Amino acid sequence: MLQTGQTAPTFELPGASGGRIDTHGLAEYADNGWAVVLVSYPFDFHPVCTTQMCTLRDSETLSLLENTVVLGISTDSVYSHRAFAQKHRIDFPLLSDSGGHVAEAYGVRAEELDDHRGVARSTIFVVDPDRTVQFAWQSEETADEPDLEAVENAARCHGDECELPDGKSYL
Repeated sequence: MLQTGQTAPTFELPGASGGRIDTHGLAEYADNGWAVVLVSYPFDFHPVCTTQMCTLRDSETLSLLENTVVLGISTDSVYSHRAFAQKHRIDFPLLSDSGGHVAEAYGVRAEELDDHRGVARSTIFVVDPDRTVQFAWQSEETADEPDLEAVENAARCHGDECELPDGKSYL
């Protein structure tokens, strides 16, 4: 798995957002000075994934951060993503990594998870405009939740040395 301080691999994937299917990529946001909160998850409509994605949807601070975008990514299809987003009112793009290439590049592809091969594990990366990973988290157990305050603080860093509330320093 990528760690803080490493360079995030660039990608471009089809995704569902606002009922539309478009292409989204790391460069389109990073090159414009935006931080990217990249959230990988195994499955649309899985109860735990649904809870986690809705928690991110409801995170007021993340949605109010200037020059920050949340991108969800899983190996499910864009059509599944569109239905999932519409059903749960998820307003950030959900990207389809159907071949698992991005999950592999970020080191989060699971050999097997719930009898499915090659899906992404639940992770969050905060990538600054220089494509440096400012925050990295991976769930150890299915129902693990990330520290959203740490995610929000890392998204505010944009390449500067940041100290988070738990005393940890990210870059």
